[in-house]
Amino acid sequence: MEIVGYAASVLIGLSLGLIGGGGSILTVPILVYFFVIDPVLATTYSLFVVGLTSSVGAISHYQKGNVDTKIALVFGLPSLIAVFVMRKWVMPAMPHHILTIGHFELTKSVLLMLVFAALMLCASISMIRKKKQHLTASITQIT
Repeated sequence: MEIVGYAASVLIGLSLGLIGGGGSILTVPILVYFFVIDPVLATTYSLFVVGLTSSVGAISHYQKGNVDTKIALVFGLPSLIAVFVMRKWVMPAMPHHILTIGHFELTKSVLLMLVFAALMLCASISMIRKKKQHLTASITQIT
């Protein structure tokens, strides 16, 4: 199963490198389902992996003059603060067992994976709608 996980990781890395997307939303499920890592720990690993690879890309773009540091700070600082607050106080304060409905038990790990699934669904819907709007605008301009 690990070999499939490594192959999926390489494919995600290549595809996201080519199209320029965020890899955390895809890295977490690979770490959880192929490498059998706890979802809470997988999000930490994902932050490290995506942060490290993004930093390498950002350095080369900064050297080429493609980075607007003011915008990077406006988006980067709140993100860093949010990650710190979530990791330092929110995640440790969440109980392991959240609720039980019948035979279904909602734990912190299950909730985290449900949130990632919802984010993936929202991102995919957003991408599909954007593509449809772009195609409609292109067709309108041609006619």
